[in-house]
Amino acid sequence: MRNRVEVKGLSDLESALKKLGDDVAVKVLRKAGSEAMKPVLDDMKSNSGYDGLSKKEHMRDSIKIRTQSRLNDNKTQTVVTVRVGPSKQHAMKARAQEFGTVKQIARPFIRPALDYHREFILNALALELRASIGKYR
Repeated sequence: MRNRVEVKGLSDLESALKKLGDDVAVKVLRKAGSEAMKPVLDDMKSNSGYDGLSKKEHMRDSIKIRTQSRLNDNKTQTVVTVRVGPSKQHAMKARAQEFGTVKQIARPFIRPALDYHREFILNALALELRASIGKYR
């Protein structure tokens, strides 16, 4: 299955973010990314595995939105990375649920959450960026 997304105005966005300065641009991008990914977070939490008998932290409780500034990373042109998913401690369990194993059928919860909310993510990202940039101008 191919996904096609057409994005217009990236050069305008880049110039607007450059005018704000690096620190403010990172703050704006982190906030916009986090806001846009909230429905994905909720969807992933509601569809991830849960073991009521376990006394340890459940995978769904470790699913969070994480942002990382890449401004000083010379390996990439990315300014901010936004991730949604379980902690490293639950990474193996998440892979097993998402893709299945020899003994466990796949019950995907990551990809469906992203696919289902794709349009919302793009619209929310655009709205949040527009509002935040306007606020700091």
